[in-house]
Amino acid sequence: MEEAEEASPAKRTPKSTTYVIGSACLAALILGMTLFLLVRGFQWRSALADLRSEPGIEILSVERLGFFKKRLRGLKDPLAPTAESILTKHNIGPGSAEVLLTEYHSLNTPYAVARTEKEQARFNELKTSLTTALGEFAKSMTEKRETDLEKITQMLFEARFPQAMESVDIHWKKGEWLLKGELYAPARATLIEEAPTYLVEGELNIEDLVDLTESRGSSLREQIQSTNLLAVDIDGKTAHTGRIARLLKDYDEVCEHSNLPFPRYRLEAQAVDRSAIRLKLDAIRKQLIDNASLDEKRFLLDSIKTISDSGEVKAHLFIVPTPQ
Repeated sequence: MEEAEEASPAKRTPKSTTYVIGSACLAALILGMTLFLLVRGFQWRSALADLRSEPGIEILSVERLGFFKKRLRGLKDPLAPTAESILTKHNIGPGSAEVLLTEYHSLNTPYAVARTEKEQARFNELKTSLTTALGEFAKSMTEKRETDLEKITQMLFEARFPQAMESVDIHWKKGEWLLKGELYAPARATLIEEAPTYLVEGELNIEDLVDLTESRGSSLREQIQSTNLLAVDIDGKTAHTGRIARLLKDYDEVCEHSNLPFPRYRLEAQAVDRSAIRLKLDAIRKQLIDNASLDEKRFLLDSIKTISDSGEVKAHLFIVPTPQ
């Protein structure tokens, strides 16, 4: 009997209530944090998708600031809704996001149409006010100045430069006529060449008359060619192909207004594995062709450079001008 009692296992001492409660709280905390991170990740993905679908906002990069905060860099049309308002809809407040967006005027968007309508209204108002002012001012001017102003009015309002005058202002100051605004190269050249024949007195100052073909074209080329097309977003998808497709449309519009042939494009990359990078370039090219409605014949053969394991893997799209 005594031997049987010795062979029986010792009774397990029950764990304290404090230990059980502490373990349960720790498990609840871990579960809560996991759920919070999952929900926050879903909120960020939805917010970024809405930001990128907004025509007047271009998100160029997303950076982490600490564990819970991100910094967004990009471009924003002044007429577009604020990025903060879109983030707030997804429960992302100012404490979780730092937004750094540079102002720019978008093309081929509802905001561009609204801006054009506003400029047209401004032009019509200017035309009316100048016509009225001319009638009152001519009474006190000499015959020569009256003739000069009549010719300036003719240059502004007659059909020779209707398109140019929508984006160019002309002012008389200290014996010369100041042209200020922006024009595509063909219209600018025509205006500079023919405008002096409309003047009786004074010279034209064109220092502030911007060549839109050069300024807009160079800006678009810089944005297109400097972007690494292999960059991915926080969701693992390519970050810039949609934006580059829109920029390619804008560049074609510059060429169309400038009487220039549409350019061709070449994808250039450097990578360790040529076969793997070739597949990525094929996918990027297809996305650009589909999103920008481009003819695939405009793409030249890809250029791939083999690098060592320590080198940076990247791919860029280069613009190859078409000879006129």
